[in-house]
Parts: sequence; C-alpha cells; structure tokens
Amino acid sequence: MSEQPHGRHETLDATAAAEYFLAGARDGGMEHVCISPGSRSTPLAVAALRTAGITTSVHIDERVGGFSALGRAIEAGRPVGLICTSGTAGANYLPAIAEAAMSNVPLVVMTADRPPEHQSWGVGQTFDQTGLFHRQVRHEFAMPVGGDGGAPFSHRAGWRAATTATEAHGPVHVNWPFRLPLEPANDPQNVQPSFHPPARVEPAVNQHEVDALSQLIQRAQHPIIIAGPHTTSITSSGLDANRLCDAASNAGVPILADVLSGLRGRTSPALIEYPALVTERNERDDLHADLIIHVGHTPTAKRLRLWWESIDADHVLIDPKGEWHDPSHVADHRFTSDPLALLSACLAPITTRTDHLRSWVAAGERTAEICAVTLDAATSLDEPAMAATLGVHTTANDLLVASSSMPVRDLDTFLPVASQARVHANRGINGIDGVVATAAGMAAVRQNTPDATRTICLIGDIALLHDIGGVLDAARHGVRLTIVVPNNDGGGIFSFLPARDALDETTFDELFHTPHGNTFDFLNGYPGIHHVLSTNLAETLDYLAMADEDDAAATVTIIEIATDADARVTSQQRLVSQLRTT
Repeated sequence: MSEQPHGRHETLDATAAAEYFLAGARDGGMEHVCISPGSRSTPLAVAALRTAGITTSVHIDERVGGFSALGRAIEAGRPVGLICTSGTAGANYLPAIAEAAMSNVPLVVMTADRPPEHQSWGVGQTFDQTGLFHRQVRHEFAMPVGGDGGAPFSHRAGWRAATTATEAHGPVHVNWPFRLPLEPANDPQNVQPSFHPPARVEPAVNQHEVDALSQLIQRAQHPIIIAGPHTTSITSSGLDANRLCDAASNAGVPILADVLSGLRGRTSPALIEYPALVTERNERDDLHADLIIHVGHTPTAKRLRLWWESIDADHVLIDPKGEWHDPSHVADHRFTSDPLALLSACLAPITTRTDHLRSWVAAGERTAEICAVTLDAATSLDEPAMAATLGVHTTANDLLVASSSMPVRDLDTFLPVASQARVHANRGINGIDGVVATAAGMAAVRQNTPDATRTICLIGDIALLHDIGGVLDAARHGVRLTIVVPNNDGGGIFSFLPARDALDETTFDELFHTPHGNTFDFLNGYPGIHHVLSTNLAETLDYLAMADEDDAAATVTIIEIATDADARVTSQQRLVSQLRTT
C-alpha cells in the first residue's frame, strides 16, 4: 500500500514551494540572494523577491553573480543565496564555489533543473546536474519536482540548507527540477518566521591541548608563531587578537603575520615588521627558531615556507577546521582548538625570552629600513611603491581587496604591519577570476555598515580584463568601488618563475607573456564608471582622494598606472640581495 500524504503535505505550485524554501533559508540566517536571470529558475527568482526578510540583486551573468555572493557572504558573515537556471548556467558558478569551499564561506547555491522526463532525451539546456559541484560543496540537496514536496518539507529543506552552510562553513548545492508552468499560480504565501538561525558557538579550548602545547612552548628556546591567512576572520573578536598579541609580547614569542591573517594593524612588539622578507636576514642577524607554531592557512609568501623547510625545528599545526594546511609536510603536532584562545592560554603564564624577541624585532626594523631606501629610490611608480602607499594612505575603516597574483604578494611584502586597512584576497584557490565582483559584493554590504569607508580593489591588468563583467555589474548596482590597476601589459608574475631563466627570451614570452596592448580608458563613459591614467605617486593619491568624494555620476573609479614587468623583477632581485648582504 503506497504512503498517502496527510493534510500538511498538500501539493503546492512551484513558486509557493520555493517561497517556503526561501523562508526557511531566511530563518536559517540567509538575508540576501544573488540572481542570474533565466527561464527555468522563475519560481525561485519570484519566491526570493516575495520573501520578506530577503533582499535580492540581479547580476549580468552567473560568474559575476557567484563572486558577488562570495563577497557579500565574506563581509556579512552569514550565508548568501545564488539562483540560476538549468544547463551550463550553474557550471559558471564553479570558480566562486571552489573559492568558498576552500575559504570556508557559506553559500546556498540553488540551480533550477529540467524534470526527469527531459533528461537524456535531447531537450535543450539539459544535462545531468547531480553532483555538478562534486566535492566543492559541503552537502547537496536534491529537491522533488516543483512543489511535490509540500510546504513542511520545502520549509525545512531551506532551513537545513542555510544552517548547513553556516555550520559546515561552506557552500551547499540545492538542485531543483521544475515543470511548466513556471509562473506563480497563487498570491504570495507570506510565510512567517518559524525557526531560529544557528547559534554562534564560543570558541572551545581543550585543556589537554593547552597542557600539551604549553609544554612544547616552555621546552623550546626559540618559539615563533606563523600567522597565515584567516587566523582571524570578519566575525572573530578583535579582543581575542589583541589578547594573543599581548600574550606573545609578554612571553617573548615573535609573530610573523600574513597580510591576510587579521592580526596586522596593531602596534604589538610581537608583530615583526616585513615578515615576508625578514627571513632573508636569517644568517646576518643570527635568527633562531626551534619551534614553529603555524595557525591559519598557508602563508602568502612562498619564501616563508621555503625558510621553515630549511631549518631544524619542531612544527605545530593548529587546525580547528580539519583543513591540514601543511604544504611542506613538516607538521609534528596538530591541535584542533580555537587558535587564538589556545595560544593565549598557553602564552599567558610565560614571561621570558626577551632576547629572542629582541633579535627578531631588530631584524624586522633593519628590513624596514632597507625596504624604505629601495622604495624611495624607485625611478617609476611600480607595484611595490603602490602597495606601500596604499598602506600609508588608508585607515582601519578601509578595505583593500587584492588580486591573488602579484597584488596580494606586494601588500603582504611591502605593507608595514601597523597599516590599518583590512586586506582581503581570494586565496582559497588563488585564482584571479572574479576579483572585482568579489570586491563589489563586499562593498555592497559595507555601504550599509556604519563607519565603513572606502573599498579599494588592487588588481593586475589580466585579472581586470578577466572580470570586465564585474566592473559593469558594480556600476550597474551603484556600488562605490575604487579600482587601482598597475598595467604591465600582459602580467608579470611569471617573470619570477625559474622558467624565466631556464628558457630563452623568445620562448618564455611566447608561453607566459600575454600582451594585450590595452589601457582601460575604453570603460570611460560607461554609466557609473570613471577612468583616469596616473603617471606619478602624487597624482595617484589625488585620484584616490577624489574617488572618495560623493559623486553620484561615477560610483566605480578606475585608476590605471603604467608599469614595467622587467624593471619590477630587477628591483625585487636587488632588494633581496641588499637584505642578505647589508
């Protein structure tokens, strides 16, 4: 005998079922949905627009929409929804979803699909969307066709999807097949809040781990902390970060803090200046480390990883999310407690090793002096000078979003640790796609945040060409965004690879250099976009100041700077040589 649904499981039309789903997702903490227009997704799009407590934005394509949602979720600290039609539309979300998966960003990805009778029968815009994102999502929900699941199921499925994204710290995929008609048959359902969003759990510390790590630290003569990206996050307490810096300072334990760690912007003596470069002075300044405590993701600076591979030290990995950021395969111990709380508890009782910290501080100060001389001697406005300038002329209320190629490396290398601006980069996958769209998503949230000021995107020319749609989409939505683009006509990051010396110049240029011959003045005059070409540092600062003015006619300002990739490589090589010999 087949099971018959009882009264609470009456069949709904597709839009009504989607409204119950979206209301459940709202109750699970989702407040915004990014929509890419399409036909098969009509029930979901209409439902998102109808659901009280959810705001929507419509984006010109799925790739831009995906990264906009990523940026919004990063800045808001809560799940953001995505809606697209069937076919390859959802596949264009993959880069943003992969980044979200690696960076622990909650997304609820809703892909519309064709019903079972369309599958494998040659129906247009149809292919198997099951497992579309494979292992890049924390969970996949296969919804019944249209409204067949009824109201209670649809409501709780949305609640579960948003809650799972939050608790599992990553994207979930909801695949939903719809039959015609796609248009709503009923008035809005006006589904009232019924559930509570997942509670934020206070970081836990395992006392056994406190005891074990304390013993390692006390036994070591020269412990050091490597704070990689995401050591803290936008939702972490600044008090925890301050407590860690204070405890490390009192204990005499240096901290090498990545620009994406969330620890910079403080004046703690434990934070060593120019951490990406200071190890170049390892032999000259007799720097020591016999215990390396790694928190956060893999550091931006490759030279830092090469340094810890070269020394004989005990390696501790603090890994609360089970991500195993140990690219060198050197971890001897692993702890899973909250890193800030764990380290603070272990360091607080210690008040020794002042000589150890003093030697690292001195090396950082000498590194800063050499960098200052090198930057002052630059004959042109190059990328390092631009990165250092942005650090000086931004505040704690500003946000710098950097492309994952040279821009984030320049900020990591040349920003003084006390620089106040918060820095973000999509370093989960380290891709260059969607940088502008991510920045625009973050800026859209910041525009509604008290005290938040500028959002500045520092991006290379190739990455900007890759995301022209993101520029147009940001202007279309009236997002206030300043884009600073050093243009070396084809990307310069590959010039730092060993292949640059191993191959003849012609072969290298053919394989790795992609000259395009463009400036970005072709965007000037598009609605909401203003482009300027800067030739010197003072001019760049003036343009940055003007971009911050309230000019409703141009919300997106592009400041372009012509640079030379070969000169940049020579300058960096000269700097490293000076650090090792001066």
